[in-house]
Formats: sequence, structure tokens, C-alpha cells
Amino acid sequence: MRKRMLIVGLIVGLLVFGSTALAFDLTQFGLQPAENYDFGGETVTIISWTSERMANYFNDNLLVMGRVQEAEQLFNCKIDFMQTREIPDTNFNRLLSGDSVNDLWHVQNKIGYWQLVANDALYPIYNILPESYYDAFPPSIKAVEEAFKYRGHYWGIGTVEYRPSFGYQNDLIFVAYNKTLIDREGLPDPYELYLAGEWTWDAVTDIAVAATRDLDGDGEIDQWGIVDVRQWDLAVSNGADLTRVDENGKVVFTADEPAYLEALEQHKLWWTDLKVAMPTNSSGDLKNAFINGKAALWFYAGAWQLPDLMDMADEWVLVPYPMGPRVDDYQWTTQALSTTVIPANAKDPEALIALKTFLWREEDAPVNDVLAAHVRNQESAKVFLEGNELWAGKTSRMFETLLNSTTYVDDVRSVSAGNLSPAAAMAALKPVVQAALDDLFDQ
Repeated sequence: MRKRMLIVGLIVGLLVFGSTALAFDLTQFGLQPAENYDFGGETVTIISWTSERMANYFNDNLLVMGRVQEAEQLFNCKIDFMQTREIPDTNFNRLLSGDSVNDLWHVQNKIGYWQLVANDALYPIYNILPESYYDAFPPSIKAVEEAFKYRGHYWGIGTVEYRPSFGYQNDLIFVAYNKTLIDREGLPDPYELYLAGEWTWDAVTDIAVAATRDLDGDGEIDQWGIVDVRQWDLAVSNGADLTRVDENGKVVFTADEPAYLEALEQHKLWWTDLKVAMPTNSSGDLKNAFINGKAALWFYAGAWQLPDLMDMADEWVLVPYPMGPRVDDYQWTTQALSTTVIPANAKDPEALIALKTFLWREEDAPVNDVLAAHVRNQESAKVFLEGNELWAGKTSRMFETLLNSTTYVDDVRSVSAGNLSPAAAMAALKPVVQAALDDLFDQ
């Protein structure tokens, strides 16, 4: 027993404290060995709206337990996780006060990134990072940084996370279907349609019409065909996007093009004309309807939400978004993009990059662990991995911070309600959004 306890103690010691001699090899990223960086005992502050969960992740997850303490020793620093929802205000304030010299900032396309990069608040890391830095990361992380390029340059250094999913897109969106309900109703199986290349908007319409039912005869719908299909995500499934970089390198508004307008019309068909989509925009109510077996298709099954389905009574399976009429393959999108950036006044930006790279690693997310946390069957596992492999950096509302200052959301909802034509809605929005894009990119 004494020998066993000694062995267990040695194993735990290796896990928790690591070894300077066995320190993670940063040279594969074009950086120096970890022990070459020295913060002089100062505090490095990691700022995010998820910082509390990050701290818990390093405290509770066996694969990374003790890594913060190891990093503090190797880099001669103290690591502090600052939790705040006030991004980018907190970041700007710390920059102006000079408190940000040892900061790492977690941002998204819809939480701070565009404001910070457009206002010269970020360090131009492309001046010091070799291309090999990004080549050493999983493809999906490089795809994010490609999508985040501003004025032709990288500004981010890869995401930080609070769960073991590094290298997988935590915001990738799938469609989940209730297989128990589908089988009970004798409807075509969406996974089989997907394999056959027949998972299309029309196939969804047929299933949704058949699945939407008044089960108890009281005149009210009890079972819905569709919950939480969002117009901007549906547009991607038809090969459309809100913006595009044109032949002159200018970011232009493209939601007035036919492929996008068709998606808005399709949403109206489901929402108003056929009434097969549960008529609420409450994401919680929509998700609960699916979890409770009251909906056939949930169109907002984001990877970050899949753990919530693990205890669902009915069997569920993932499929991609269905193909619109203008594409011949399945399209993939996310609800957000996430990265880490360095403030413009960083004292030692390379050391900050090295520290972040040391803390978050691809090896911390073994594929079996990721799948166990997100799916319950082999079919869903295949789709989950395929989506992460084929996703090419697209998010359906890249410039959401700009859209929030317009009437975009109200307008697309008016289209779905049949109160506004798709063409008229997007024609009115185009000059407003384009002006904001021109200002952001100084184009």
C-alpha cells in the first residue's frame, strides 16, 4: 500500500508540476523555449467574459491540472484571470491607463474584436510571428485567423477555451433531429438523406409539414416540425453571405443578392405560410421544446449546446444544414469566431504569445474526449468531425457589431412575418451597412 501511494504521488506530481526539462516545445511554433521568456515576476492578466470558467478548467481538468503553476514558474510571472462582460470598454480603459502591458485579450467577432482592431488598440503581431506559427495549429484555428484578417494581416493568436475542445469549433452550428419522433411518425431519416445527398430545403419542408401536429385535438399545435432556424444561418446553406470581398479587395454588402433573398423567402415559407416553425424567438423555449420531444428539427444545435442534450430522453442525431437550391454540397457556419489578441502597448508581445501557446494546446482535446462530451451515437460523431474538417472559416454574421446598430434583425423578422419583401428589406439596409463597412475598413 505504501509503495502504491508513493507511485500515485509521483504520477500526480508529474501531472501537476510538470518539469522544466519536459516543458512544452514552443519552437515548433517558431518561438523560443519557454524558459527563455521572463516577465520579471509581474502579473499577466487574461481578460474574457469566460475567465472564471477558464480558471476552473485549469483547476479541475486532469490533462491541464497544474499547468498554470508550471507556466508561472517557467515564465516567472503570476497569471490572473479577469472576468468581465464589459468588452471592449475594459480593454480600452486598461490600454489608456497603461495597465494592459501584460494583458491577453479574448475576443470574438461580436465581442470586441472589430472595435479594438479598427481603433489601433492591438499589437501588430504579424511583425514578429512567422507563418509557421499558424501552420502548427489545427486547420480550424488557422481558418479563424484567416477570417479575422484586417488590412491583410493576422492580429489574433488562436483561441482560449474553458473546456477540452481546442482545435474544434465550439460555435459550429448543426441541425439536430429527434430520431425517436421521426421514426414514430414514419418520416424519412435526415441522416440517410444527408448520406444520399438529398438533405435539402425541400426535404426539410416535407418532414416539417408532416411532423407539425395538434396531438390532443384542442386546436393548438403540440409538436413542431422546426425550431430555431435563423435567417442568417439559412442563407449560408444556400451559398450566400452578408458580405464578400470583391475583386478590388473591398468588403461589400451582398445580402441583396438572389441567393440571400431566397433564404429569407424560405424562412417566410416555414414561419408564416406553412406555420411549421415554432413561432417564438426565445432561444431557451425553442431549445427546451426540442429537448422535451416537442420538435422534429432543431436548427441551432451549436457545438457549445450539445452537452445540454446528453440527458435528453429521445434519441437525437446531428446532420449539417440542408442544401439550398444554389449549392451542390453541404455548407458549414458558426455563430461566432473567437481569438486572442495582444494590446498595442504590450511590454513583451512575444512572451505573451508564448505564454498563451504554452497554456492552450491541441493535445489537450483528444478526439474521443471531445466526442464523448458532444454526441451520443456514431452518426452524430461522423457529422461532428466532418463539420470541423470542412468548415472554412465562415460565420453567418461576421460583422454583428455593425449590424446591431442597424435594423437588420427587425427587418429579417418582418420579412418572415410577411410584412416586408426580402428585396425591399435588403435594399434599404445596403447603404447603411455599406457605410459602416467603409468606415471600419477605411475603404
